[in-house]
Amino acid sequence: MPSTRALVAALLVLLSACATSRPAPQADAPALSPAQQSLRRLVDAHFEEQFRRFPQAATSRGLHTYDDQLAGFTATEQLAWAAFLKQELASLPQQVDRTQLPPLDRADYDIFESNLKARILDIEEVRGWERNPNTYLGLASSSVYALINRDFAPLEQRMRSAVARMARLPEVFAEGKATLKNPPRLWTEIALQQAAGTRSLFASTLPQAFAPVKDAALQESFAREQAKVLAALEDYVRFLREDLLPRSNGDFAIGESIYRRKLSYEEGVTEDIDGLLAWGRAEITRTQNEFREVARRLDATKAPMDVYRELGKEHPTPAELVPTTRATLETIRQFLVDQHIITIPSEVRAQVAETPSFNRALSFASMSTPGPYETRATEAYYYVTPPDPTWNAEQTEQHMSFYNRHALELVSIHEAYPGHYVQFLWTNKVDSKVRRLMGSGSFSEGWGLYTEQMMLEAGYGGTGVVADKLRLNQLALYLQRLARYMVGLSLHTRGMTYEQAVRFFEEEAYMTRTNAEREARRGTSDPTYLVYALGKKMILELREEAKARWGKDFSLQRFHDAVVSYGYPPVPVVRRLMFGDD
Repeated sequence: MPSTRALVAALLVLLSACATSRPAPQADAPALSPAQQSLRRLVDAHFEEQFRRFPQAATSRGLHTYDDQLAGFTATEQLAWAAFLKQELASLPQQVDRTQLPPLDRADYDIFESNLKARILDIEEVRGWERNPNTYLGLASSSVYALINRDFAPLEQRMRSAVARMARLPEVFAEGKATLKNPPRLWTEIALQQAAGTRSLFASTLPQAFAPVKDAALQESFAREQAKVLAALEDYVRFLREDLLPRSNGDFAIGESIYRRKLSYEEGVTEDIDGLLAWGRAEITRTQNEFREVARRLDATKAPMDVYRELGKEHPTPAELVPTTRATLETIRQFLVDQHIITIPSEVRAQVAETPSFNRALSFASMSTPGPYETRATEAYYYVTPPDPTWNAEQTEQHMSFYNRHALELVSIHEAYPGHYVQFLWTNKVDSKVRRLMGSGSFSEGWGLYTEQMMLEAGYGGTGVVADKLRLNQLALYLQRLARYMVGLSLHTRGMTYEQAVRFFEEEAYMTRTNAEREARRGTSDPTYLVYALGKKMILELREEAKARWGKDFSLQRFHDAVVSYGYPPVPVVRRLMFGDD
């Protein structure tokens, strides 16, 4: 469910037919109160304006009215959007009486209000559009890749949209050159690495995708715009290397004030940083102790890390990665059904594919799902990242060790069953536009991480040596997320350096150098990637509370179905809705 996530901004999706449409009410449905009507009008207007200003986001989320448009990438547009959001925020309590809303709508109000605050904070204070050179590469790639990723319209029609968007991409790169100010040197270096994937997308991936189109004039138009984009990209890369890199002296840390507000607005978490760090340190120690205990059970004659590294050798070849992953999913899915772990709302399976080349520098595995209102191209892709073909044998072996057959099962649990893919299927059932379209990283990623541990506790993998191998890998993966938790907090609020972050992943999470560097790079620009461990912690606490409240009526299936039935708002909101506490 990201980075893919990543880290999660608002999922901005509208109905594919009309930005303000919604399902027809049931004949016996109660009439909406004036407060409910006001809130829904405001939400509809917000999304309609969002997609008018940012058409590329609409495409990726299933609304195809604006497929041939590209906008929202200039500094002026960013700041104008922040001003609009501030007006919405100020008018919200004037237009909607929160006290007159029933619980579900009251939750929608709070989520919507917090989301507005989070977006304003990102634009005005985090200012990635001004500080991160990869912003413009990412926009260029995603704006056209969304047009070939799914067959939502005839190929020729999508090619025309791509040509129209490509015509504006030189402006995107020119805006980056004019706007970027003193980024961290590491971010400029990352952008230079990512540029190779962007170049490959325009030089080979797009031409291959559109090769079947027989319209000669359209092919000529594509070739003209392709040449302009590649020239603009080369100019941007030259700018990054020769101009921006020497003056990239900025600090990637966002600071404690911004960090705490991000946690509050996006995750509903208000605990102070020291308290969060104290829990993380204690949890890492506890998990490391359990890791050593399980390793001793597997082979008491070896050091725990040697035992773990031996498991890393049991991996598929790069060529076998996708088919091996695909074969794993069905076994996991059947376990969910047989053991009554959670209701799976659809028989449609996720498709396994390689991570797109332009996104490989920051992602091992991810789930790419269609916009909730996509009606035609509804495929969901489970992406796994093959090694770079230019790597030497040692680098390739380190990378593939992540996909050892025990870890691959756990990653598949996290990304697909019963993790992000099942979560996506449930979210598609949610009637509320706010809870369907505005998400929380700590719930989404916390759910994925929670399922890794929960499945083993429920008996997946059986007992004995196989179970211990799975458990050792689950603990190793948890340590990596705990390291993200500690590193994200420490990089941005406690002065940790990039090199210290790399060592932390190596020493505390037992990661190889190549993978530790990837994780540390991500942490510099994804400050709240603590959401994995933070969300798991809150969901486990919620499960214990459900056991206490429900007593003999508690079951995993009841709990899981209830948790995912609300979309993926912040976990404190889920708790409030589950137990009726406000």
